[in-house]
Amino acid sequence: MQKNDPLQQLLAEFFDLPPDTDPSEITQDGLPSWDSLAMVQLIAELQRTFSVDFDLEEIQYLRSYSEIRAALSRKAVSLPDNPLLPS
Repeated sequence: MQKNDPLQQLLAEFFDLPPDTDPSEITQDGLPSWDSLAMVQLIAELQRTFSVDFDLEEIQYLRSYSEIRAALSRKAVSLPDNPLLPS
């Protein structure tokens, strides 16, 4: 895990994942615990942690680490480069 990547840390802690989980493996389809209730809780946690608001249209696309990262970037949240992500 990238120690300086707050999104990766948040998702690993939220879903109780091993610290060395590859970000590309953090997807709704890949995590049985990422159900509809977890999604609501995750959105609330993301909004609180990063001081952003997601509308309903945006929420439907927040299904993976990379999609959440892209949405945060569009909201001007600066996250460090993650060398574990494909370029």
